[in-house]
Amino acid sequence: MNTRSDKLFEQMKDQVLNMILERGLKPHDPLPSEGELAERFGVSRMTGKMALQALQEEGIVYRLPRRGTFLADIEIEELRQSATLRLAYDNKHLRRNGHYIALIVPLIDDYIGGMITSIELAAKERGFEVVLKVTSDEAAEAEAVRSLSRQPDIMGILLFPVDRKICGDHLLRLKLQKYPIVILDRQFNEVGFDSVSHDHYGGAYEVTSHLLRTGHRNIGFITSHMDKVKSREERYQGYLDALHEWKVGTHTDRILFLELHEGKYEEIIARQIAIQTFLYKNHELTAVFCSDDFLALSTLNAAVGLGLKVPEQLSIAGFSNHNMLKYAQLRMTTVGQPMNDFGTSAVRLLMNRLDYPYGDPVVVRLGTELILNDSTVPVIN
Repeated sequence: MNTRSDKLFEQMKDQVLNMILERGLKPHDPLPSEGELAERFGVSRMTGKMALQALQEEGIVYRLPRRGTFLADIEIEELRQSATLRLAYDNKHLRRNGHYIALIVPLIDDYIGGMITSIELAAKERGFEVVLKVTSDEAAEAEAVRSLSRQPDIMGILLFPVDRKICGDHLLRLKLQKYPIVILDRQFNEVGFDSVSHDHYGGAYEVTSHLLRTGHRNIGFITSHMDKVKSREERYQGYLDALHEWKVGTHTDRILFLELHEGKYEEIIARQIAIQTFLYKNHELTAVFCSDDFLALSTLNAAVGLGLKVPEQLSIAGFSNHNMLKYAQLRMTTVGQPMNDFGTSAVRLLMNRLDYPYGDPVVVRLGTELILNDSTVPVIN
């Protein structure tokens, strides 16, 4: 929770006010019980009881024996203004005294490394240091979020979530508390957060359109774990929409969905075999667009293993412009994700959320760039 005073029940009282506004409660609507508040916010039942009693003394709620606590007959707009002013004061106080921004990532690779550098530079320009935490799974992420959000010298969190489309209770709690948090390179289906990501859809649409402009009509698509990562879903949709725009039919047998875990040797071999089988069965393909550069390299190796000439017989394109492409047999066509403005956008969103805690979620989409190289050529008739 945000620290405003040494009295925990007063902090709890502010969170109950925020909950009333967040849920759009009306006079005489029921509020959570003392036990429910204690469980939701990780405090004791006594703290929850004291918070509700304080709100009752202020005439904001009323309590009925054996029935519960209810919102009093008050003007909601007046309550909103009061809570906004109080929270604005708290946030500005925190912003003046906080010296750090927390950055939570699931791993450090070439892409995330560039993101970290961009964020550190942007934070430094505003006088903040970055506290970096690497978490390998959702449980570790949740613990890091809970721990860092309770530290008064940290003014907000930038989070690159572990792969998933559902945000989790630890993030819902921060959203309810109006704690400043920005989601990086991901979006969740059911709850809106401030977020910064590249235009995955636009990048996929552009590279597929390029292949179509250069005469390709039989274009395959290879992806993995699309059910867990929204960015891959967006790349898939960009591929489909480009085909539709060019009035090229979509063939499900030209699309390969891999449900393999990355990193394990057995899975890498299984992935290679699956891609090779896919290419063998779809011998009419003249191009393949892969949802990431790892798959693009695997597709290149599979094609060579089948005796196909790349790019003369099969053009291959990836996504991300990963540093590992320098080790490929030929220079790969891919979609770059420039980091020039990433850190600046993320830190700016965090600052704005401090000033405007009740504003609607803001989604920033950064442009991608098509990088044409030797792995794609026009169709030779």
